[in-house]
Amino acid sequence: MKRPSRIFVERLACETGRYPLAHAALGERMRGRLEGVDGAEALRKAVALVFARAEIQEVHHELGPDTVDRVDWRQAVNEAAEALSRRTLARLEGDPGACDAFVTVSSSHAGFPSLSRQLQEQAGFPLDARCFDLHGAGCSGPAQGLQLADLLLRTGAARRVCVLCVDVMGSYGQLRRFSQPPSMEELVAHCLASDGAAALVMSIQPGPHLSYLGLSAHERLWSASLDQNALAASADNQPYLAVGKNIRTRLVEETSGWFAERCSDEVVLMHPGGAALMARVTEAQPDRAASVDISRTVLREHGNLGAPSVLFVLREALARRLPLGSRLTLFALGPGIVTTAVTLDALEGAA
Repeated sequence: MKRPSRIFVERLACETGRYPLAHAALGERMRGRLEGVDGAEALRKAVALVFARAEIQEVHHELGPDTVDRVDWRQAVNEAAEALSRRTLARLEGDPGACDAFVTVSSSHAGFPSLSRQLQEQAGFPLDARCFDLHGAGCSGPAQGLQLADLLLRTGAARRVCVLCVDVMGSYGQLRRFSQPPSMEELVAHCLASDGAAALVMSIQPGPHLSYLGLSAHERLWSASLDQNALAASADNQPYLAVGKNIRTRLVEETSGWFAERCSDEVVLMHPGGAALMARVTEAQPDRAASVDISRTVLREHGNLGAPSVLFVLREALARRLPLGSRLTLFALGPGIVTTAVTLDALEGAA
């Protein structure tokens, strides 16, 4: 089969968690959860300030308030990720049966059968579709998912690939029971976390949507930064989330070289990790204020959605009809800490 020169991307389907929650109410909920925890009084007083600085108006949880006391938290998180994924795929344009490959990106879902196998038959993908599951990449997962889909199409291993990014970090954090005061890094993570999913289809068949000629990827691990971001289980077997403050203090230093290589007119759409990160980018890259504003809008309206965040930013850019030019980069930070970026060259048809 002749290798395709141009890859076509169908429009995005983006979905948030089923239950919206005002961010101020989330802060009050956190204060209530810390009430009675020995040694947590000082942190309870800091909650209002931390949440106010987050610049978030609303978060979305797939699990309702009646489920926050579930002790089977791993099963609850998997159920939430699967339900949100099914709803997102149902909104996606096109017939899943026409996809011969399926890539899922999630740091929330765990265990086996994998997320792709859980969804494959229910969503209508062919029983012989090639399925791949990328796990643990956090907010940087889409870069790997898009790169894998591009590789499958370029090599002839697939003709039409569905890429699904889903995380339910908000629900994950709400299932935590505090027996001792959390750290400030944990409080910040709980403040930012929200639930969301995004899906798209990449194909070698010409279509009316976004298309590109070439895809290149950038990935660089920050030294001595493994402790700066975590989604795991705590020592007392509770869901654990943490975001370290050194991410924002090192951001400019770690990314300055990469940004210096970008053309001034190249559009870079960034995963909005948090208000402090966006402020640092704006200060260091004032010429990218328009695209950073889109990222901040996604953060304000949805919180930090994990893997699908940067695709929510892309959807917002398309909705605003932001001129994307011929070269577009999707940029994110992932746990590790790792800087990732996917650049689409010779872009066309961003309608």
